[in-house]
Amino acid sequence: MIQKFLEEASHGKLIGILIIVSFFLLMFGNNLVSLTHPDEVFYTQSAKEMIAHHSWLTPYIFDRPQFEKPILFYWLLVIAIKFFGLTAFAARFWPAFFGIIGVLVTYWFSFMLFRNKSLSFLSGFILASSVIYVALSRAVLTDMVFSMWVVFSLAFFYFGYSNPRAKRIGIILCFFFSGLAVLTKGMLGIVFPFGTIILFLYYNHNLNFLKDRSLFWAAGLLALIVIPWHYVMIKMYGSEFINEYWFNVHLRRIIEAEHKKSNTWYFYIVTVVAGTFPWSLWLVPAAIFVFKKSGRQLINRAKSESVSSREENKSQLVFLLVWILVVFLVMQTAQSKLASYIFPLFPAVAIILGYYFHHEFSFSKQPPSRAMSIIPICMAGFLLISSVLSVVFSQIYAKLINHDFRVYTLSLLILFLACWIFVLSRRQDYFKLLFANGAVTLFILITAFVGHSYAEPWVSCKMISEMLKKIDQSDSALLVNKSFARGVRFYTDRMPAVVDLNGEQFFSPHPVIFLNSEEKIVRFLEKQPMTYCIVKKSTKNDLDRIGGKINLNITDLAQMGEKYLLCIKNKSPSAQNYSLK
Repeated sequence: MIQKFLEEASHGKLIGILIIVSFFLLMFGNNLVSLTHPDEVFYTQSAKEMIAHHSWLTPYIFDRPQFEKPILFYWLLVIAIKFFGLTAFAARFWPAFFGIIGVLVTYWFSFMLFRNKSLSFLSGFILASSVIYVALSRAVLTDMVFSMWVVFSLAFFYFGYSNPRAKRIGIILCFFFSGLAVLTKGMLGIVFPFGTIILFLYYNHNLNFLKDRSLFWAAGLLALIVIPWHYVMIKMYGSEFINEYWFNVHLRRIIEAEHKKSNTWYFYIVTVVAGTFPWSLWLVPAAIFVFKKSGRQLINRAKSESVSSREENKSQLVFLLVWILVVFLVMQTAQSKLASYIFPLFPAVAIILGYYFHHEFSFSKQPPSRAMSIIPICMAGFLLISSVLSVVFSQIYAKLINHDFRVYTLSLLILFLACWIFVLSRRQDYFKLLFANGAVTLFILITAFVGHSYAEPWVSCKMISEMLKKIDQSDSALLVNKSFARGVRFYTDRMPAVVDLNGEQFFSPHPVIFLNSEEKIVRFLEKQPMTYCIVKKSTKNDLDRIGGKINLNITDLAQMGEKYLLCIKNKSPSAQNYSLK
């Protein structure tokens, strides 16, 4: 019944359903949790300070220019703040909006590739319900906006490639969206789409496709988008901009790991598997199936051998595989690794999974593979274990989680979903099974909604900053841990001094006092009669130890999550208020 509906429904109906599903998965409830530290408040604070400084060209942080990212994402944030106000929903509006648009672009792209509405709908649904897609749609980061520009660029290239009459407009729009990607996150906006395009055309022995007069106009349009802001920044800030934006952001992250723990050969493999949950277990059978379908063409093209017209039809899969390969290998070679860095490949993964599922259910004369029976049972087992563990952990952490009714209700719902998936698997009702599998993400989201009040003190500096503001309204310097500096600045409008004993400076320079030795901490505390601190327990212990050596009185005022609010009084009569403003 569902399969028949997907095949017979109009594009309008299918797109409408995807919009509704995407809204609830990607945007609804985005204001429940305050902006989190350290990254969400970094981008929002930059937009906030741009408004305060009446600057549309230069991003600011701690009242100083910062060049960690280009300007386009900050423009979007400024527009949202001016329209909605300075709220969590406003800050998260554009990532969520582009998340919804990305689902629709994936639908269009997959239909353009395979001309099948059912397959296209499945691709969009899989993408919308993948946990990394949900997470980055609900986070104030550049990655969702950047990735969608990359997807648009690749989509319009393939539009022009597969439709000779639309070749020129396809090339021009490809370059246009690549330019927007560069203006959002930097030169990867050129590397990802054009690396994919050139490698794909090379395998198809069709590099001559780019020999067109429209390429000149397209390159000019890209330059018109990219060059002006970069030129103005170089003229205004000279070596400061060059060192930070070009060396630190673009080059240094390639040769030096910002996050050393994630700099492993398997990090991005784990990211793809975890990011596609609850579809992760399908990646292996889907990969085997797709490589069987397209592997021969790849080999023949590499050997410069001719291919049959039947093999030629598999170039769509080759394009998707090249897309994934380029993004993965480019970021794998860089020493700095984050899960969001390979985010642009996930739409291609979703389309491949949609293609695999549709073939399993619609085209094969053989019964569905054993994976279609085994994997749903594994998912049902996982949900069953999760249902039990939710109750167990609620008892272990009863002091933090004191709403047994919510926990038991949620546990029963997860148990029901596990039973539903198991029954559908036994009935071999595979289309319903896919939507039940996607509902796992909805249950994860419901869990987040139910538990947002518990998570707030751990992930955001808002509550503890508001408590501090009630106690002290001065503008004296605050002592904070590095990960709290941006959040405290955002929620208090006061300048922080960072304490990180034996720690390293920010990867990107921040104009704040950095105290990484006992001597520096002592000199800082001696300059003012009273210092308020928002620190972790380990730093609190360090301050207690240092305070015991000198003439300091340390008072614990509050604890929220991992954050401790302290008041340090200096008994020295020579201490003076110390302001960083």
